[in-house]
Amino acid sequence: MSTFTRIQNFRSTINFRLFLLYLAIVLIIPAISTIFEYLISVNPGLRSELQLDMENFHIYQIFTTSFVHLNFDHFLANVTAYLLIAIYGLVLATLINRKKLYVVLSKVIVIIFLVFGACFAVFNATTSYYVGLSGIDSALAGLLLIFWLVYLEHTSQKRMRTYYGLVFCCVLALSAGIIARYIILYHNYHNIPLLASLATVIAVLVIAIFWFRHQFIELYDVMRSFTWSARLITIAIVLIFAYFIWNLFPEQLGNYSTRAVSISLHIAGVIIGILAGYLFLVYFERIAYFKREKEVVLEKLPVKET
Repeated sequence: MSTFTRIQNFRSTINFRLFLLYLAIVLIIPAISTIFEYLISVNPGLRSELQLDMENFHIYQIFTTSFVHLNFDHFLANVTAYLLIAIYGLVLATLINRKKLYVVLSKVIVIIFLVFGACFAVFNATTSYYVGLSGIDSALAGLLLIFWLVYLEHTSQKRMRTYYGLVFCCVLALSAGIIARYIILYHNYHNIPLLASLATVIAVLVIAIFWFRHQFIELYDVMRSFTWSARLITIAIVLIFAYFIWNLFPEQLGNYSTRAVSISLHIAGVIIGILAGYLFLVYFERIAYFKREKEVVLEKLPVKET
């Protein structure tokens, strides 16, 4: 069979309209952020009005601050990270026929993080506000890990808890990457608290890898039975998280005396995505609405011989 024929057969099994519908819902968040960035380019004064600032607080800022960025580079990095994480999550959800669940969970987690981020700014003495999608990106990255577990469960026919140690190691590796990125980016090579945090996280990561080594071995054995497409899907998550870490922070902050990048907020976002994602996943899967899914990948009917 020629490559062209295979592509045609593949296209005939995909319900593109249905997939594009769910994709449009996922893209609502970056669309809102893009609109805000355009409005700010027309009226720069909107930036300070829409970001959450405890010195000039308005209740609507809780819902607008995540869609406002320090500059265009900050906006581009955060939106790109969002697109990678959210679209990849939708692809995983499509492969296991959990599209409704993913779309609803992603929006629930966005709302949870909007409230959490506002509380973080209110009760955190080190900063009076936060801006940007990176916190939401972090929360959706946590949700992506949960859907990766569900995908492994679906593909390997094993229970999710078989891979919990892997997720814990992923969170530790992600935390170490975030702290190291911050140290390198802002040249904080002599910052004792940061260096101590990095050393502690790496030490716990090494212990966790040794403790859960059987899960890594089992994952390797399971992947050997995967198709090449399933292997690539599993490997791609590593590349996405590497890009996510590298682009989590903007290269330049507008005003160093008042604006700060919060490592704790981003790591908290990942944890929120994991915990809320798992809890709501368990609850929502019991609801009949989420069990009535239309397949995006259609089963081909057998061809009748004449």
